[in-house]
Amino acid sequence: MIRPATPEDSAAVIDLVVAAEMFSEDDAWLVEGMLADYFDGNKDDGHVCVIDDEGGTLGVAYYQPKPAADRVWDLTMIAVQPARQGQGRGAAMLRRVEEDLRARGQWLLLVETSALPQYDRTRAFYVKRGYDEEARIRGYWAAGDDLVVFRKALNED
Repeated sequence: MIRPATPEDSAAVIDLVVAAEMFSEDDAWLVEGMLADYFDGNKDDGHVCVIDDEGGTLGVAYYQPKPAADRVWDLTMIAVQPARQGQGRGAAMLRRVEEDLRARGQWLLLVETSALPQYDRTRAFYVKRGYDEEARIRGYWAAGDDLVVFRKALNED
């Protein structure tokens, strides 16, 4: 079941993103801060965090409007427990994000990731789901680690 996140989900989400190697334990404070900001007001500013909760926190997706852009959103984070990857949970969460945004008349979803080899599977995930690689910024994350931006139009108008 995919549902809105609650403050009680925060610790499980942090554990999930560390287990999925999206963030190291040393960098988990970034997610902790993002979730605290979400529950302290970013939720009221349009940010959305949903949980795949079927017998535990199996996945999370966080998306937010891009400032100063008309109906453009950023998929800030999507992660699935490593033992449950490859079973369609990530795809289901991404569909939920896209359906929510389409229903609200939003038109473009952007995803930023890394060009490092350990993110090959991540980039293939987005391509398989109809996302186009839109841009690469060399050395963005660090020397030799490019930012890769994917885009998907949600509503044509």
